[in-house]
Amino acid sequence: MIESVLDQELVRNLCIPPRPEIVTVLYEEMSRDAPNFPRISKCITADVGLSAAMLKVANSPALGLATKAKSVARAIDILGLRNVSGIATGLIIRHSLSKGASTAALERFWQTAENTALICARLAKRLRGIAPDEAYTLGLFHDCGIPILMQHHPRYKSVLEHAMGAGNRDIMTQEEEAVGTHHGAVGYFLARSWQLPDDLCRTILWHHDLEVFEDPLISETVRNFVGLIHLAEHVHHQMMRSTVDAEWEKFEDAITAHFGLTEEDIVSLTDDANDALIKE
Repeated sequence: MIESVLDQELVRNLCIPPRPEIVTVLYEEMSRDAPNFPRISKCITADVGLSAAMLKVANSPALGLATKAKSVARAIDILGLRNVSGIATGLIIRHSLSKGASTAALERFWQTAENTALICARLAKRLRGIAPDEAYTLGLFHDCGIPILMQHHPRYKSVLEHAMGAGNRDIMTQEEEAVGTHHGAVGYFLARSWQLPDDLCRTILWHHDLEVFEDPLISETVRNFVGLIHLAEHVHHQMMRSTVDAEWEKFEDAITAHFGLTEEDIVSLTDDANDALIKE
């Protein structure tokens, strides 16, 4: 599965949105030895939604930072440029992929993505090798291929729901059979076209692939990210009191072994993340 061929032409036909100017500015400044922080603050404060989001994330109980931000400039200082860029990019992806669409399904998708991001940030505080602000960014757009497919394939929502409930078959394989591609590949090309970090792109592509925990060529960061996503989705699944969590049943052993977690640890992590989300 990890070595599967990606059909770039098929994905391009789905009209992946171009990288916005503000993302270009952020990544330009990241590449400099001395970033221009006033320029960054000016770009973010020009967008009311981004400004509010930066303050919300910086002051979120999920991050648990001792110092609260009262301005966008302070939020940038607290979070750090790399993480500000990731969070801003995730929020811009949401905006770009929601233009002209107001369906209830898309609204539910983005609400779930935001909850998952907050849970990821909280879980990261208890896990090794993952920064909470990076975790938030990951949680927000690890499934960014889904809204693109929802807007271009009328059948996709039902295809995804069926695939997610069929624990005996690979989700990506079922999507490929139904619509010719899968949300991991679409999200991967979106992330690549926006020049996002390589480990994030690969996590988006492989996050439904159990082989990431077995392939020695996969980076530790990607393994951490994939494990975190499934832990967060398991917590959210329990909070929503949904039906059987087929993906968790598939990944549980690999994830607990990777992070060295016991059943009691999982319960503790779940309770802690639940409490953090309730406080939001």
